[in-house]
Amino acid sequence: MDDIGSSSLYEHLEGLRKVLLYSILALVLGSVVSYLFFLPYLMKIFLTPINNLGIDLIFIGVAEGFIAQLKLAIFGGIILSSPFILWQIIAFISPALYKNEKKALYFLLVTSVLLFTSGIVFAYTCILRLGLKILLITLAANLTPMISISFYINFVFWFLIPFGLVFEIPVITYFLTKVGLITPELLITKRKYFIFGIFVLAAILTPPDIITQLMLAIPMVILYEISIFIAKGVSKAQKKRLAETT
Repeated sequence: MDDIGSSSLYEHLEGLRKVLLYSILALVLGSVVSYLFFLPYLMKIFLTPINNLGIDLIFIGVAEGFIAQLKLAIFGGIILSSPFILWQIIAFISPALYKNEKKALYFLLVTSVLLFTSGIVFAYTCILRLGLKILLITLAANLTPMISISFYINFVFWFLIPFGLVFEIPVITYFLTKVGLITPELLITKRKYFIFGIFVLAAILTPPDIITQLMLAIPMVILYEISIFIAKGVSKAQKKRLAETT
């Protein structure tokens, strides 16, 4: 029995090692392809919001311009390699799942990607330019901005990512309800506390102005209300299955 258990553990670890190795190789290959073929497009996407404000970026370190391009190439590599990496994760997990669980996994992974992407697109198209305008013009006290491209790319990256994560609230709610950590009743009775926390989180994640904070907080509140309906659906399905088995 011990030999069988050890063999099974070794096979799982070996499978996990392959997933990690192939994912890293896919990321590296995607980054190279992104650098060679898509870098001008990525530069345009990232620089358009600030260039539209009439502000040109600078670089102050010898290698800063090149490093900034590498960051964008890695960002593009993540996008290009993500379908393959997701497929690797599914292939690793799916043998341990039942047929209905596999369908749920596929649905949740696709939904997670779509929600994350929607959050990024929403932040880029609706909030980023407004946030930059407020920070660099409205609140700049007539100072002349001289912004390093490296600092700007870091700012944009860490500005967009929280929006993508926030849009995952429905998926997170589904999992937490599924494992019994939260219930629809909890989400309803504690609604006012959660909404207060949403506005606090929005104030932390966005520039210090009420407009951009509201533009993040309002979608979060809407997603929270959607999450209540999701939790109700999951809870109802669990109660139905329990009733059928008893």
